[in-house]
Amino acid sequence: MSEQERFEIVGAMALYGNPDELAEGILKAREGGFTRLDTVTPYPVHGIDRLLGNGPSRLGYMAAAAGLTATVVAKTAQWWVSAVDYPLNIGGNPLFALPAFVPVTFELMVLFASLTTVIGMLAVFNGLPSYGNALLKSRFIRDLTCNRYALVIDARDPKFHADRIEADLSGPAVQAVELLRRERPSVFYKERVLSVSFLVLILGVAIFASAATRLAFRYGGEIAPYNFMKHQTRLAAQQPARVGTATQSVVLAAPEGTIARGFLPYPYPGRPEEAGANLVNTLPVTAATLGRGRDRYTVFCQPCHGRLADGRGTLTAAFPKAPTLHSKKVREWGDGRIYATLTEGQNLMPSWESQVSRDDRWLIIHYLRVLQRSQNASEQDLP
Repeated sequence: MSEQERFEIVGAMALYGNPDELAEGILKAREGGFTRLDTVTPYPVHGIDRLLGNGPSRLGYMAAAAGLTATVVAKTAQWWVSAVDYPLNIGGNPLFALPAFVPVTFELMVLFASLTTVIGMLAVFNGLPSYGNALLKSRFIRDLTCNRYALVIDARDPKFHADRIEADLSGPAVQAVELLRRERPSVFYKERVLSVSFLVLILGVAIFASAATRLAFRYGGEIAPYNFMKHQTRLAAQQPARVGTATQSVVLAAPEGTIARGFLPYPYPGRPEEAGANLVNTLPVTAATLGRGRDRYTVFCQPCHGRLADGRGTLTAAFPKAPTLHSKKVREWGDGRIYATLTEGQNLMPSWESQVSRDDRWLIIHYLRVLQRSQNASEQDLP
């Protein structure tokens, strides 16, 4: 096979010594009718894209589309998880609380847009990777990465003619003109980058690397320079402090037999019936107190007992069903008896003493009485 049959001409390159000469060469080529132009420079040259006649980059549209796609995906996924598949009442907020979903949406937008921008720039617009590019085999490739500038004309340009392209590109500022040749692919050549065997190899390497990393961390012991998060000098809450050190300010349980100033301990621990007989709700029933009671009920009671205290809570079937608070037994309980249940808990219900203040517990009882009366109204309650 002759040299001409083995190689094909894919373009021509004119070499310049500085950016100004390159700019003049571009203008001359465009005046000559050439349209498929490109440049190779050792660093980005400002304004070169406008000289080449390139319009605004379409990469921004790809990034915008990726960002909008990420917004839809993030909002849909969070709505499905938080409001449909596994609804949770968090502090009485709406199940689909838009402000709470903003951080995840923003992060996903950044991820989608950045990956799309990189992949689009390299693979879509620049056609990379291109290991067989004829420029890589040019005898001037070393100079182009240091202190030379090149104008490249694609052989697919309608004005490109191999027999006279050197004359078209020649000029006083042109240091050299080179035809870019690429070896013709063999009829026996087969692209194997996306072959099944290659993809299976990549998958196998990924699985092996993941398994080896997991086993190394699981059975290989700690990596000494990076165990500082596991072993810290701080003290956890309720952990006894070391006297004489700077860690004496750790939160500790109160010493046995003492109470905090301004705090009245619950006088009937383990004796709910006595609490029902002796404790009285002394807080007034007003619009303000009922509003506060409703707010606290919504946060701490509604997830299990439901909006109307009928046992139809917002928790899924994975949690035990809470009883209705409209039963005859609960309606006949005194306020003190309900207060004892809120304070100490009962059966699967935990104690709310540490999270709900004493007054708020009494206000919850006020609001509960309103719910009971609304769902069990007598003839005397009707207008």
